Amino acid sequence: MYDNRLTSRLTDYWNRLRKDSPVPKWESFNAPAMEDIWKQCCKWSVDPAQNDNFIYTYQYVGESVKEALGADPTGKVFTGQFQHLPGARLVKRMDECVKTQTLIFDEGQFPNEKHKIVKYRSCMLPFGIKEGKITHVVLGLSWRAF
Repeated sequence: MYDNRLTSRLTDYWNRLRKDSPVPKWESFNAPAMEDIWKQCCKWSVDPAQNDNFIYTYQYVGESVKEALGADPTGKVFTGQFQHLPGARLVKRMDECVKTQTLIFDEGQFPNEKHKIVKYRSCMLPFGIKEGKITHVVLGLSWRAF
């Protein structure tokens, strides 16, 4: 089910960048190399917080992702426990991705800000270990609204 263009390209790119490392360095990431699918992606910075929680900041949200969410969350900050943001269902496994330092595939549905049901497939990719911690996460999203 996950063998489609977006998730395959992102996973292949992530694996090429990481080589023998568990996670690729963020500095190696080159969004223009994937210009044709970058509009279907978003990027978060990851900051450790107290009580083993992480703080995520939307740094980039592609036009297609904004359309799926029904809003533009660029610049918004949240934690994995925050359930009231556009597409919260999409990011509920973010802590798992960051803690395990592995890519995560997901699919499901959520209501967007425009009261449409969005069915999606996604690929969440961790990047950039600094002091043993993930510094960024990239999400690729294929979706359809009903």
